[in-house]
Amino acid sequence: MIFPTPKQMKTIEENSEKNGVSCRELMENAGGALTMLIYKIGQETDISSGVVFVCGSGNNGGDGFVAARLLAESGANVTVVLACGDPSTELAAMEYCELSGVHGVEVLNLNDNIDKVFSKFASAAVIVDCVFGTGFHGFLPPQIKACFSFAQRSPAIKIAADVPSGADCLKGTIEEGTLKCDYTVTFGYKKIGMLFEPLAEYCGEIVVGEIGLPAKAAAGIELLPALFEEKDVAPLFPKRAKNSHKGDFGKLLNVAGCANMSGAAALSTKAALRSGAGLVTLASSETVISRIAAAMPEAMYVVTDKLDADSVAKECDGKDAVAVGCGLSVTAETKKLVEKIITNAACTVILDADGINCLADNIDIIRDKKAELIITPHAGELARLCGTTVEEAVADRLTLAVNLSREYGVTVVAKGTPTIVVGKGKAYVIPAGNPGLSRGGSGDVLTGIIAAFAAQGLEPVDAAAAGVFVHGAAADLTAEKLSEMGMLPSDVIENLPFVFKKWNR
Repeated sequence: MIFPTPKQMKTIEENSEKNGVSCRELMENAGGALTMLIYKIGQETDISSGVVFVCGSGNNGGDGFVAARLLAESGANVTVVLACGDPSTELAAMEYCELSGVHGVEVLNLNDNIDKVFSKFASAAVIVDCVFGTGFHGFLPPQIKACFSFAQRSPAIKIAADVPSGADCLKGTIEEGTLKCDYTVTFGYKKIGMLFEPLAEYCGEIVVGEIGLPAKAAAGIELLPALFEEKDVAPLFPKRAKNSHKGDFGKLLNVAGCANMSGAAALSTKAALRSGAGLVTLASSETVISRIAAAMPEAMYVVTDKLDADSVAKECDGKDAVAVGCGLSVTAETKKLVEKIITNAACTVILDADGINCLADNIDIIRDKKAELIITPHAGELARLCGTTVEEAVADRLTLAVNLSREYGVTVVAKGTPTIVVGKGKAYVIPAGNPGLSRGGSGDVLTGIIAAFAAQGLEPVDAAAAGVFVHGAAADLTAEKLSEMGMLPSDVIENLPFVFKKWNR
């Protein structure tokens, strides 16, 4: 399942034309999909009082003209409101001409008949937003905002064609005045922004309308966001051979913890142990190790009280993965340490939390990495890495993650709801987990899981995506048992084995 950006969707439609399905056919099919939902609603609700289509001048309006024509031909009471004047695209104009020949369709111009339009809203059974679609940008014009304001107050069922007008299908943001819908019929594929709030809420129930896009139309599009789910995860972990030993499942070094955050070292280390890594070594201060070692006899320990960059870097030798940053703190010494590991470790490095913060003011260090690098920023860390505001990072994690991955050749885990993983030309969307993860320590658990998977030989982008999925699946099991409010990150670790047991691993 893919979730195109608006730009990618435009490319898919252009490719459709090249593969024998014209844009006119796509519009006819889109209107048909919209009609089918209204028919279905009509089986459960009386819609004899009328269906009102609010149509823009572009192709989204054209989709509405098709649906209006089909409904009117079947005898429905249909009104079409021209919200932005006459059609301005060739396709929309063609469909408007087709509509004009159908008996029983009342066409109103919003600016000329505003009182009558609002009266229609008050009595309608269904109101359909076909104003802007995925092509929206900027601000909703005042007359559209006023129109939607009256429509919102109507008891009618509200439907959006492709996406509620006023929504950004890349970022998932909405403009003031956007119509909040009960249903959205999105054409071909769900768009990436529909997975994000607040747009997800404004879409209501999302119905994917089949419009006849050829399978080849999406082929070869770089970084086309795809759903990463259980069927993608399990095959990454073959069943263990009966004669296997600890050396077969990777050697992981976890550089984590400080006097004030020993829990981060404990959580990340235990999560790695629970996620299948063969040998896990924690490099930390004597204070941290003395606090947690008795509770984790399975791990090995290296004392690094002076945080000597050279000595810690030597511990990376012979390892299959190195995790850096959980509860590490940000000091001149830790900055030097992080740089030394990035530029010298010959295995995959997973950079989290303070590991990210240590290079935020000199990100070009990444260009000198010796091996693969996975970074796991939340929105605030992503903003610091990209030199933008937290608000901008929250609004467009996909674009920032893509740009960061391309610029520096790294795998990016842009944490959020959903989490986005980008690397090696792939973009994954993982809607796993629940609000119970909104606690300090959850990120440390995720880092431990990803690091364990990398140590076991998974490609960085696969290790990252699988880690996010498994972390979320364990969190969902935990919430079922303990509730979202009462669960802790340590509880999530204890439920990791039950995720793997499901796959007989």
